[in-house]
Amino acid sequence: MAVAVDDPRFNLRPSFRRRALNRTMKIATAMTEQISRARLLRDNIEVIRNLSYGPHPFNKLDVYRPQFAARPMPVLLYIHGGAFSLCSKDTHRGIARASAWGGQYLVFNIDYRLAPRFKFPCAHEDACAAFNWVAENCASFGGDPQRIVVAGESAGGNLALSVAIAASYKRPESWAKKVYNAKAKIIGVKPIMPYLQVTNAARQNNNPGAGWLALRAARDIAKAYLGSSLVQPSALIMMADPIRVLEECGAPDKPFPAVFSGVGTWDLCCEDVQRLEAACGRLGIPAEMHYYPREIHAFHVFAWRENSRLYWSKAFAFLRKTAAAHAPALSV
Repeated sequence: MAVAVDDPRFNLRPSFRRRALNRTMKIATAMTEQISRARLLRDNIEVIRNLSYGPHPFNKLDVYRPQFAARPMPVLLYIHGGAFSLCSKDTHRGIARASAWGGQYLVFNIDYRLAPRFKFPCAHEDACAAFNWVAENCASFGGDPQRIVVAGESAGGNLALSVAIAASYKRPESWAKKVYNAKAKIIGVKPIMPYLQVTNAARQNNNPGAGWLALRAARDIAKAYLGSSLVQPSALIMMADPIRVLEECGAPDKPFPAVFSGVGTWDLCCEDVQRLEAACGRLGIPAEMHYYPREIHAFHVFAWRENSRLYWSKAFAFLRKTAAAHAPALSV
């Protein structure tokens, strides 16, 4: 059912909503620390903090290096979510640590420039710059540049899929071209509950999984990152809508990596995952999608809940399976 844009329930200022959500994410960080024994084993993971991957003060990353994993390790580039305007690598450190332990990956957990101060394509530029840095430097940390998975949730899922697209499609954007020409290889992309189309926020009016708060959030995201909630799809900003690349640009120029995604059926992003699944099917891209009944956005951070544990077990299995499928041959 459509909701009027002047509904009085929407009259909280975006800055207030951002502060409230940021505080919620800080609380959720402590919850995420509980994921799948990661807290108990965190002393086995070396953390190297605040390395620069680009020229901007926000271009920082942390490295999570498991001490027990065989070298060279598969590599995970992790991109936090937060509507392009919230959160940080620190709010998502529990997820980075869990991925290092559960997947036995060398994890690079990044910060990037946030809206509304930095609008499109800043976050996309930074995600691609981080990939290029990881591709060039991961070997010095014990990583394998031929086995990289790019992951993120929500807005970070948008950025993760965009990096995979940049590596597989000949795009006109200068920052995408550098990824396409990189010698490293992306073997998997893990956009979790991803928000894959920033333009046309009004599309949420027809989304059965979107409540009034989700509808307002879609408008806030578009206004913060694109400058207006009324922005419509166009070729100039197509990478803000990575799902449209897969839907409208045909087959990739290079093999597309395996895709893994999970989403709750009460999440406004559920429709985006369904579109991603359909696009992968049409293009012959190997894809594994999981839908969790009656779960909301970011349910995966509530580690004590059954569906969260189920999600993490499947996510870790995907990481291990994907790494094993591309493992270097043993020398005789």
